[in-house]
Amino acid sequence: MKRKFGIFGTGIGIFIVIFVAITMFLGIYTIEQGYRGVVLRFGKVIDIADSGVHFKIPYVDTVHKMSVRTVKITNKISVYSKDIQGADVVISMNYHLAADKVQNIYTDAGLNYDEKLINPQLLAKPKDVFGKYNAVNIVQARETLTSEIQKELEKKFERTGIVIESVQIENIDFSDAYENSVEERMKAEVEVQKVQQNLAREKINADMMRTKAQGEADARLAQAEAQAKSIELVGKAEAQAIRAKSEAMKENPSYIQMMQAEKWDGKLPVTMIPNGSLPILK
Repeated sequence: MKRKFGIFGTGIGIFIVIFVAITMFLGIYTIEQGYRGVVLRFGKVIDIADSGVHFKIPYVDTVHKMSVRTVKITNKISVYSKDIQGADVVISMNYHLAADKVQNIYTDAGLNYDEKLINPQLLAKPKDVFGKYNAVNIVQARETLTSEIQKELEKKFERTGIVIESVQIENIDFSDAYENSVEERMKAEVEVQKVQQNLAREKINADMMRTKAQGEADARLAQAEAQAKSIELVGKAEAQAIRAKSEAMKENPSYIQMMQAEKWDGKLPVTMIPNGSLPILK
């Protein structure tokens, strides 16, 4: 009897040891780097565990892991432009959870926060932004649209603990008919720009030719004015010389004979009028 009790007692002891070992094993848990652990006790959040090894009360506490790493989510949505042109748009967004807001996010949306909080806004905000622009502006201003969508999402998730890192419009697909019409319109605009550039070039050339012609005309005018001025000065000098000679002849009648003597080459005339005299010998 004692032997049976001893075997039974030994079995109970082994069971207790195994139970305690299993309990301790179940009470130990690890949170990997880049995650946070939401610790629940009977369904209520009692703690947020950082990365590392932790202990919980087995069968009472439950731990859910939530990533605080960067996550990329991609959605394909249908949008309409301001001028009612439909398009299929592929948008991706990079985001992460703020470590100090994990408890609030879990309380508000649980583990399915992406489906409850993020996806609905990633579907709604791009539609609002695309609806502000005409289709041709959407095609030409993708960066502006991307920036505006990101700002709208950041504003929506401000103070929620969901941090928007970047937004990217990966593809915009309008109907083939509309894309062809846009291509033709852009070709027409390019041709108009070419014509305008040619006209501007011709205007510049014409202006250069007019400037050159004006410069040449100004040069000729300046040359003519200089020649006229020179002639005027020469005329004035000659007139002044004549007046000076006239005054000299009035004051000194012999001045004429002196001038004749200066001009005589020393030769006598070949023929002479009878009873004439040599002028220079008067």
